Amino acid sequence: MDIDPIGEVMAWIAACGVAGLFGIALAERFVPVLPSYGFLVAVGVATAEGAWSLPVALFTSITGSLLGCVVCYLLAKALGEARLRALLYRTGRLFGISAARVERWTASLHDKQAAVAFAAQLVPTIRLLAPGLAGLLRVKATGFVMASACGVALWNSTFIGLGYATSTVLDAANASALALSVLVLLVISEGVALVIWTRWRRAGRAAIERISAGDQ
Repeated sequence: MDIDPIGEVMAWIAACGVAGLFGIALAERFVPVLPSYGFLVAVGVATAEGAWSLPVALFTSITGSLLGCVVCYLLAKALGEARLRALLYRTGRLFGISAARVERWTASLHDKQAAVAFAAQLVPTIRLLAPGLAGLLRVKATGFVMASACGVALWNSTFIGLGYATSTVLDAANASALALSVLVLLVISEGVALVIWTRWRRAGRAAIERISAGDQ
């Protein structure tokens, strides 16, 4: 008998209907006990099994996640800068993110607010810190919400679609095993992306240095 703890949790959530799905999508922003990709893959599996229709699962999870994002943003704006910065550092450390990396994302968000707000929703853990970073910088609410909504929609749709497609093709899927497989793929993808980004930046700096040397 396959052990599937995530699937068992999803069965309980499905029993609560759309309200259960909305509630867990909202709560995931505040209590990230279950990684969002694992939760969303499990939603896709449960959807394929008839817990919800696919449009309802997508709309409800995106709405719940976005509302949680907005609430975090508003709470962050209500905190003082010193307390909020300290909270962001502590939260980052819990997930292995250094204060320096938090500051880099803060600087990026300051320079390119919409693009970074969108991209932040596609990066594990950083997506949870993004509303706090936006609140720290007093980013304009309209732009932040719109950019975040696009990022949340892409993130949720990708993993719900993956769970749904896998369960449909395999007839039955172990949500826990599938979530673990997605984690491995994410780690590998992040590693590859980091290597490519680092080499690209080094190549760019080298090109600028060559041009500068030629002008002298």
